[in-house]
Amino acid sequence: MMGRNDEYQSKMEFIDLNDFVPANHIFRLILERIDFSFIYVKMKSFYSKQGRKSLDPVLLFKMLLIGYLFNIDSERELEQEVHLNLAHRWFLGLDLIDRIPDHSTFSQNRRRRFKDSAIFQEIFDHIVSLCIEKGLVTGETIVTDSTHIKASASKDQVKKVEKTPSQYLNTLEEEAKKLEKELQEKRENVGRKKAGRKPKESTTKIVSTLIQGY
Repeated sequence: MMGRNDEYQSKMEFIDLNDFVPANHIFRLILERIDFSFIYVKMKSFYSKQGRKSLDPVLLFKMLLIGYLFNIDSERELEQEVHLNLAHRWFLGLDLIDRIPDHSTFSQNRRRRFKDSAIFQEIFDHIVSLCIEKGLVTGETIVTDSTHIKASASKDQVKKVEKTPSQYLNTLEEEAKKLEKELQEKRENVGRKKAGRKPKESTTKIVSTLIQGY
């Protein structure tokens, strides 16, 4: 007899994302071999002690690493991929109900908070160099910390990269500028359409009053 799945999907369930990530997945290997806590120390001077909490800098760099390893060249696309991929969420420490950082917020943190400092590039270079040292990345010669490194992974080799960290960040920057230009053009088109609208014709209502006895 042919089976049919007629069950309604929206039901309450308790899910542990850890169960969905294979034991040999690259994200498990990264978290086992790399300590990202150094980022908080490096970033401390760039954040105020007052005000609202910002985007977690460790989450920011982990998202960048996801994009780098999986060749995702757009922050908008990266946001979508993290939203859909359970392993990505697990790696970032995000549950199913947690919101993924909006690509515009992600971009602003990357581009504006650290625009006058080389610290952002230095940290990302260091993370990639750690991945190389731990045998998690292979590929062509990669430039990190101004040093040329031949990325040859060990038996646990899991990812091959084709760009240097700086090339990847430059790709994200170009994509962000392209998106900003498209949004600006849309705003200008909307503004022109509004300016070109004809004003509504006003109608005057004439009321005739009859005065009795006059």
